Amino acid sequence: MPKEQNVVYVGRKPLMNYVLAVITSFSAANADKVVLKARGRAISTAVDVAEVSRRHYLENVKVEKISIGSEDITMREENRTKTVSAIEITLAYVSFKKEKPAEKHSTKLMDIKGIGITSAEKLKSSGINSVEDLINSDLAKLSDDLQISRKRLSRWVDQAKKAVKPD
Repeated sequence: MPKEQNVVYVGRKPLMNYVLAVITSFSAANADKVVLKARGRAISTAVDVAEVSRRHYLENVKVEKISIGSEDITMREENRTKTVSAIEITLAYVSFKKEKPAEKHSTKLMDIKGIGITSAEKLKSSGINSVEDLINSDLAKLSDDLQISRKRLSRWVDQAKKAVKPD
């Protein structure tokens, strides 16, 4: 089976093995993108690999795309097919010059307590790309758009204000 360039297949090995593979793929191949692929129980490890790589080692890399689906696998021993969940996470290099104008403060959406990757992606899909955008947003409209309670959104806004102006 030919090995795909800039693709890391996540399985049962320790998390840091895959983090190292991602870092190596970006640096050795001088790649702009690396794709993490996982199936079944390895999906959570793939998500962890993406986050650890991005947050701790490759700060100029962002999650570009996440694809989920299912795949049919032929079980050799039992001579039948089995459907398993699958994920592809595309990590892309982003130059600092492109990102700096969008962020005035060093605080990111995911630095706000209660906002994880899923919530941050939902916010970004509604045009909330920074902590400042969150603070200045119309909570009623945002709540309706994202199907997130106003109470939760107001907690996020309070946390965002504290992060921007620590007192």
